[in-house]
Amino acid sequence: MTLKRRVFHGTFVHPLSLTDTEYLHDALLGVDEAGVIAFVDNGPVSADEVEGRLGERGWAEAQVVRLGKGEFVMPGLIDTHTHAPQYVNLAYGQEFELLDWLQQITFPTEAKFADPAYARRTYEDVVDRVVNSGTTTACWYGTLHQTTKILAAVCHRRGQRAFVGKCNMDRNSAPSYQEESAAQSLADTEDFVAFVRRHCDSPLPPSSAVLPSLTKRFAAPTSLVQPILTPRFAISCSDECLQGLGEMMDRDEHLPLQTHLAENPSEIDFALSLYPGVPSYTAAYDKFRLLRRNTVLAHCVHLSDDELDLIKARQSGIAHCADSNFNLRSGTARVGDMLDKGVKVGLGTDVSGGLSLGILSAIRAASTASKTISFHERDSPSKRVASSTGSVTNPDGVTRPAGFFAKQHLSLSALFYLATLGGAQVANVDERVGNFVVGKEFDALLVQTAPSSPNAANGGAAGSLGETGSIEDEVRAALEGAPTGTRAEAHNPALMTVEDESSERVFEKFLFSGDDRNLGSVFVRGRVIGGARPLAN
Repeated sequence: MTLKRRVFHGTFVHPLSLTDTEYLHDALLGVDEAGVIAFVDNGPVSADEVEGRLGERGWAEAQVVRLGKGEFVMPGLIDTHTHAPQYVNLAYGQEFELLDWLQQITFPTEAKFADPAYARRTYEDVVDRVVNSGTTTACWYGTLHQTTKILAAVCHRRGQRAFVGKCNMDRNSAPSYQEESAAQSLADTEDFVAFVRRHCDSPLPPSSAVLPSLTKRFAAPTSLVQPILTPRFAISCSDECLQGLGEMMDRDEHLPLQTHLAENPSEIDFALSLYPGVPSYTAAYDKFRLLRRNTVLAHCVHLSDDELDLIKARQSGIAHCADSNFNLRSGTARVGDMLDKGVKVGLGTDVSGGLSLGILSAIRAASTASKTISFHERDSPSKRVASSTGSVTNPDGVTRPAGFFAKQHLSLSALFYLATLGGAQVANVDERVGNFVVGKEFDALLVQTAPSSPNAANGGAAGSLGETGSIEDEVRAALEGAPTGTRAEAHNPALMTVEDESSERVFEKFLFSGDDRNLGSVFVRGRVIGGARPLAN
């Protein structure tokens, strides 16, 4: 679909690195007919200058979206690990750890998705909720059924950027929820891959943007929805199945893979019992050539230094799912160590192991996890000392002292990076999305923190703070319930802002107390695909 050119004027927030978030004020950003960022004018550009600037660029006919007080645009959020059929179990089954949780809660639920009508009803609802929570890219696990095609079709129609996988499970699962053989599992996977590529095709249209120099990775398919191989974990896949998946990746370098790794101690023990003589759980995947630059490894809570080194050598990425790791009592993943090794890391909700919808919840859980690690080490009798000699190149391409991230909790900039550009790296779409660089596709969120903005259709206007009365006057007014005249009803009662707050402060408040009510519009490749008060396409 060809779009009309659209220009945004106002505040933009996007990541530059793990330690640097850029705030652009009174800036202009233009999105062309292909949904690609054509220009960014850092400004400051006054409101009166907008039309002149656009005329100089030949963009006089573009639609202009003027951002008001309390509004800003940020990159879309990227969920590198979630399970679409498990959303019906959201916030249920918290008494179990991983393996019992799978048998008692998860496998029985996923078995219901053999019913196409049930699958479609559920997937339509799930994708709608996830899009409106701000997730512009998702790495989706389906079930072992061919009804996972319905999930891919829904994502394609809605316009979400998605990697959709049919699970491979030919052993150690459940009598009613297991594939009959490795051969059948592989055949069904081949059929699923062919379906997605044939029926969910949406290549990037020609763009008027001046594109940056492109690397070999840009030869990869550009469709928003792509298939991803999904061996659930080594426990549920036979050697024959894993070998066949490795051969599929050999034949097609652009075919990604996602799986679980080192989530829970019992899981690790079970996996290692299946591969005697293999030095680690990670090495078991590597044995079948499944660790590649387009492999997404979920959780990775309990990894040795050697395993992290192997993941780094293979250029695979890690989906950090802190909320699920807490809920299923799996542990706290050492994200700082991963970053210090130069391993790509993004965030995942891992619903329904995770308890909340959307990556904002994952940001908060990741922050808590990193602080938990930091104060446990602070209070430990035998303090763990991170290496402090030499320097390393972190996954954002910046060289820092060794142990830089392990020595501290994750900063706001680091958390924001993991939720956006870091997730894009893990999904291997960082040359397309993740921040606001000319030539990248416009996957973004229009955030509205106050109902006084011009783009909040039904918000109403907030009054000014006015003059401060005496203490006696204000006490009497409080007793009588006199109106303050300072604030209209908020979109989200948990997110409270005042007029004199900086954009930096409002942004932090949004990350830690915002929700879908604050997301006016959700954009993927320039097109509005959701939001609480969506702009017209």
